[in-house]
Amino acid sequence: MVVFSGEVHHILTEAGWHPGRAVATQAYQQAAHAVQMPWLPTAAAFLSEFGGLHCYFARQDHSIASVQFEVQQAATVLDLQRLRRDYVPRVPGGTLSIIGQAYTDPLCLLVASNGAFYGACEEGLYYIGATVAEALEAIVMDLPFQEV
Repeated sequence: MVVFSGEVHHILTEAGWHPGRAVATQAYQQAAHAVQMPWLPTAAAFLSEFGGLHCYFARQDHSIASVQFEVQQAATVLDLQRLRRDYVPRVPGGTLSIIGQAYTDPLCLLVASNGAFYGACEEGLYYIGATVAEALEAIVMDLPFQEV
């Protein structure tokens, strides 16, 4: 079971998450295949627990931001050809699955086969965290990401 900090746990539960939550992932898998993106077991595992959630939180500058875990919507925020050509080769294992998006200047959220989380936008590719807890903490608490 994933353990979150109090703030992250509160934001996730407000959005409808609870320990043991399980949702079907077939629609997410179909959406990934429709845009010719890989569907990894790590994406299936993550989205089976967090898929469909829309979380709202305050950023460091006090603006309200969101993170949502929907493949179809997230696939529209980035040039996927550029993602495949320029960003994916920088990731160990060379494969990423789309799992959602964050912020209003959209960051496409991705997960690698080793379970590491990344974010991609027009400005570049960023490492967010090695685990679900690390990644969600970094996103919701508006912590800096590491450029890849």
